[in-house]
Order: sequence, then C-alpha cells, then structure tokens
Amino acid sequence: MSHTDFNTDLFRLVVEEIAGKEGVDVATVLVNVEETTDEEIAAKTGLKLNVVRRILYKLHDNHLASYRRVRDTDTGWFLYYWRIDPRKAQALVNRKKRMVLSLLEQRLEHETNNELYACVNRDSPPVPFEEAMNLSFRCPVCNGLLQYVDNERTISFLKKQVEELRADLEASSTM
Repeated sequence: MSHTDFNTDLFRLVVEEIAGKEGVDVATVLVNVEETTDEEIAAKTGLKLNVVRRILYKLHDNHLASYRRVRDTDTGWFLYYWRIDPRKAQALVNRKKRMVLSLLEQRLEHETNNELYACVNRDSPPVPFEEAMNLSFRCPVCNGLLQYVDNERTISFLKKQVEELRADLEASSTM
C-alpha cells in the first residue's frame, strides 16, 4: 500500500491515541508490509513480544488491524499474520465524532426543552423545572435557593458545535 492512499498524519495521531508511541512503531512496521507476525514486529521494533501483542489487540479492537490465523503443521500451534489498513483511521475518527455529535445533540435538546434552575451557592449542574419544583426550589445539599438559569448562550454554543461537527463529518465522508 502506498503512503498516498491515506492521511499519514491522521493515521499516526489515531494510532498514538490508541496505543501510544510504541503503537506508532508497530503500525509503521505493518504499513510497510502486506502482513507479518507479532514475532517479526517485535524483532523489527525491539519491543517485547507481549507489548507488541497488547498493541496489536488494541489496534484490532479499534478496527485498524486484522489478522489471519494459520495452524503450523509442524508444531500444531496457531500463527497469526497481522495486517493494517491505515485508511480505516478516518472511519474510526468519524465514529468517535458521530458519538460526540449524538451527545451534543442530546445536551442541546435538554437545554432547549427545559427551564433550568441551579443553586445560587454552589456550582452544581442545573435541574429541570419539575425537579426544582419537587425540591421546593431549594438545593438538596446546602438548602440554598434554586434560581432560573438563562441558558441562551449555552444553547447558542451547542448549536454552533453541532453544526460544525455535522459539516466536518459531511466533508470527511466525501473524501
């Protein structure tokens, strides 16, 4: 696979986030071969075999690396031949962005659809009107007054974040 088929910087960042700098070393070996064993990666990187295996499983769990298993006819042991697809880094980033987008959308919906009240004495998360009413507009911790929260700035900020993330996901899905 040539390095022009994918965004090298993005790939390195994603691998480093998942498996650290040693993960980048392992991934670099894999990018430059069609497939190889964990023992060969350990020999090329100078990393301990158990460290290489831990990294490979992290990459596999995140759908960047895959393997094929072959039984050694002499020993009866399984050999694992590992390969990596750097282009899947963008898909992983997009999955995480979609997860963040979903959380932002939920928060935006909560902020938009609820009148919120917060304690005047504490920096605690605001509660919806119904909950504040059930508490007699008193903080359950310090008995301070629960006061209406003007959340227009929060709503505006969340809307902007949601729009930017949607646009970013749309742009990266057409690459």
